[in-house]
Amino acid sequence: MKNSTFWSIAVVIVVVVVAFSVVGYHYRAPQPQRGEIVIHDALGTKFVFQQPLTRIVSLDPSATVTLYALGAYKDLVGGNPFDYYPPNETLPNVGNSFSVNYEELVNLSPQAVLGYGTTMPSYGYTINNTLDIPFILDNPESFSQIENFTLMLGELTGTESNASKIVDWMNESIDAIDSALSQIHQRYTVFYYLYAPGDWTAGNGTFLNQIFQYSGLINIATAPGYYEVNPSFIANATANNSPQVILLDQYVNYSNVQVEPFNSTPAYIDHRVYTLFNDSFFNEPDFRIMYAIQWLIYEVYHVYVQLPQFPIALKYPPTLGMPSI
Repeated sequence: MKNSTFWSIAVVIVVVVVAFSVVGYHYRAPQPQRGEIVIHDALGTKFVFQQPLTRIVSLDPSATVTLYALGAYKDLVGGNPFDYYPPNETLPNVGNSFSVNYEELVNLSPQAVLGYGTTMPSYGYTINNTLDIPFILDNPESFSQIENFTLMLGELTGTESNASKIVDWMNESIDAIDSALSQIHQRYTVFYYLYAPGDWTAGNGTFLNQIFQYSGLINIATAPGYYEVNPSFIANATANNSPQVILLDQYVNYSNVQVEPFNSTPAYIDHRVYTLFNDSFFNEPDFRIMYAIQWLIYEVYHVYVQLPQFPIALKYPPTLGMPSI
C-alpha cells in the first residue's frame, strides 16, 4: 500500500458505507468439466475459465498481496495506487475503489479484473457488461474466508499447491496464537481509535474486531460496523475501569488521547496506548493478519508468539514493513 492520509480517509469512507459483516463471501468448489476453472465470487456470480489466467488487473491490494505470495505476480498486468506489498511495484495504476481508467484497462487486455466489496460498484457493471471483461468481486471478512479467497486465487492462476501451503500455514499460526494466549490470565479491554476528527472506531462484525478477539482483547465498541462514538462513551467506560488498552490508527496523533476523556482512561494512565505500525497489515484481509496478531499480543501482553516459518520463499518477506519484536 502506498501509505497516505488520503488512503486513511478513504478507508473510513469505504468501511462506513460497506459496513463489514462476517458474512457474504463463499468460495465454492464445484465439479467443473475437465480442464475448466469454475469459481463463484462474493456475490455468487459464476465465472468459467478454460485455463489459468495470465493477464490480471487487481484493484484490490489484498489480492495483489496474495497473488505475489502465490508466485503469480507475473500474471498481474495492472494494479492500484494503494498496493503496498510487494514494494517497488511498476504495474500501471488502473484505478481504485472509487474509479477506473477504462482506456488504460482496455489497453492492458486483461482476462479478469479483481475488485473488493460487498456490492457491485458502478464501474464493475461497466467492466463486466460494456467492456466484456470478467469483474470478480471478492470480500473476505473472516479468517476462513481469507483462506477460501487464497484457494480461489490459487485455482485462477494455477498455483493451487502454494495456496494450500499458505492455508496450512495460517491454520498452524492460529494454533500457535491460541497456545500463546493460554499463558495470559487477564484479558484487557480495548478501544480502537480509527480516525480523527471525530472518534471513529471499529465495532462488532468488523474485520478488526476479529483481529482483536484472536489477540485476546475485548472490544468495548459493541455496536455493529465502523462508527463515531461520543466522548461520553469513553467517559462512561472509564468509570468502569475501561478501556485498558487504546490502539491508534497510524494516522491518529498521540495528542488526541492527551486530553479528556482519553487521558483519564486506564489505558493512558498505565501507558498502554499503541499505534498500529502499518494499516495494510490490519485492514487488508490477507494472510499477513497473522503477523498483525503476533505484534498485538507482544505489544499488549509481552508474550511472543512463535509463528511457523512462511512456507514460500519470497524476494520480499511477508513481514516487510513490520517492526522487530
